[in-house]
Amino acid sequence: MIAGNNQAYQKMTFSWEGPALAEDKATFLNYKMEMRFTDPDGNSINVPGYFAADGNAGETSAESGNIWRAHLLPLKAGKWEYEVSFLEGGNIALASGNSEGTSLAFDGQKGNFTVTPADESQNGFLGKGKLQYIGEHFLQFTNGDYFFKMGANAPEVFLQYKDFDGTASERDYKDHVADWKAGDLLWQGDKGKGIVGVINYLKEQGINSHYFLLMNAYGDGKAAFPWKGKDDYYLYDVSKLDQWQVLFDYMMQEGMMTQFVLSEQENQSYFENNEGGDFADSRKIYYRELVARFGYLNAVTWNIGEENGWEKEPTYGKSITTSQRKQFAAYLSDLLPYEDLIVVHNGPSSTDAIFEDLLGDPSYSGISFQGNYQDVTHGYGRMLHWRNASAAAGRPWVVTYDEPYSSPEYPELDVWRKNSLWASLMAGAAGMEVYIGKGEDLVIQDYRKYAAYWEIMNHAKNFFTESGIPFQRLTPMTTEDNNSWVLSVDEEVFVVYLREGGEGELNLPSEVFEIHWFDPRTGEWSRNEALKEALGGEKTALGKAPSQPDLDWVILLKKKKD
Repeated sequence: MIAGNNQAYQKMTFSWEGPALAEDKATFLNYKMEMRFTDPDGNSINVPGYFAADGNAGETSAESGNIWRAHLLPLKAGKWEYEVSFLEGGNIALASGNSEGTSLAFDGQKGNFTVTPADESQNGFLGKGKLQYIGEHFLQFTNGDYFFKMGANAPEVFLQYKDFDGTASERDYKDHVADWKAGDLLWQGDKGKGIVGVINYLKEQGINSHYFLLMNAYGDGKAAFPWKGKDDYYLYDVSKLDQWQVLFDYMMQEGMMTQFVLSEQENQSYFENNEGGDFADSRKIYYRELVARFGYLNAVTWNIGEENGWEKEPTYGKSITTSQRKQFAAYLSDLLPYEDLIVVHNGPSSTDAIFEDLLGDPSYSGISFQGNYQDVTHGYGRMLHWRNASAAAGRPWVVTYDEPYSSPEYPELDVWRKNSLWASLMAGAAGMEVYIGKGEDLVIQDYRKYAAYWEIMNHAKNFFTESGIPFQRLTPMTTEDNNSWVLSVDEEVFVVYLREGGEGELNLPSEVFEIHWFDPRTGEWSRNEALKEALGGEKTALGKAPSQPDLDWVILLKKKKD
């Protein structure tokens, strides 16, 4: 009944035998499983459960069975208690309470279990706990570590993989089969090597997040959805979802955040167009089924939709309203047992107006920003605007530049590095993702084509996470120099980005500062032998870069300790 190693920060699975059922509409609408867990300190969380067919559908491809299941990510060691609810009733899965249902099978069963302390030497996120929103501009794991995101935005059709059940695709990631290693994840014998190889490759490049669609019926790719078919939005494919789950578990083990994009521009009103109203029952079930199966994952971004609010046609692509965006996020937030990041993505790249009415909303904890990769006012100005505006509204957003839009396919590396990557980070963004342009984002299978971008992103991540600075506390400073952007912490640490090189200068406190130079192209550190330290006080000369002074450089200044 309980599977897992009963260790903090790692998945536990609770399985129960109920009535024999199949993958049909009544199963997902008329039965409702929930578990209430109480931690050693007396705090409780509710976790939705789900129909798991024979309990091993990822291997057997079973479509029927009597197993119901829920997952917990325990964040504290000690004695836990649980109580399970299992009810039957017309549309009971949509009910906000449980009074309408009829008790059956294992309903009302109680128990307890003991969780051992976390092992922080575990791989990936398994030694860190749950990544959650804490009312700041960066997300934090249970163990106190902050997260600095560097991710892949393409391909958005990542889940259109031929080894998943019920997926009509020839996508096989053959170029990454060699990145699979003996002992890595597989299912149904020999399946999974290509997509697991992708995760292994990205990890080696320092990438720690991937953006992808969980539902693109009638969208760009048209083959990734959690159902039996693109119009079967009440018939969840249990074996496919089990296979997704084992992949996502592997991503947690390898330190790869999942950004679940729940819809796209072309199908943003798919559910409501089919059923009517502002918030279709089928969308509510969709959210519930996803949270039940994946809400325990250590690091997740829940993205309400790609290019949300951009209308190209009035049916499935009908524009979502501000009211709907708020309703959808609130419903999702209520389902989630933890404070996961909830965002929405703007579109087209020329406008970010949808964010304005979401400032201060209690359900949104960040934004997934799209802009033009060449436009520095997007990379720096708009990122800084939303960071500051959200803080002023009382709910600071985790702001990330997830789609520096590019057309044609390949963004010019030097422009992208300056106007997208470093521009957003110097505006106080919590990370970014690289987007490979229109057309390529749907066909890419060999991630090695974009090695230059991964390398530059990894250099940036290493600068902020391995240089001993509290990156989560860095705050953008206003300067009069259009060539430089500045971040600072407590007037003791300063980061200066010289977009076009030249000589650096900065208003510094009357203290002695060590001067270190970082090359964002190579990731190498060096020093100007003629000026290793500077005494602050009004405008302070920082000197020139040790080499190639006409190119962009980063200067790190640290107050010298006595």
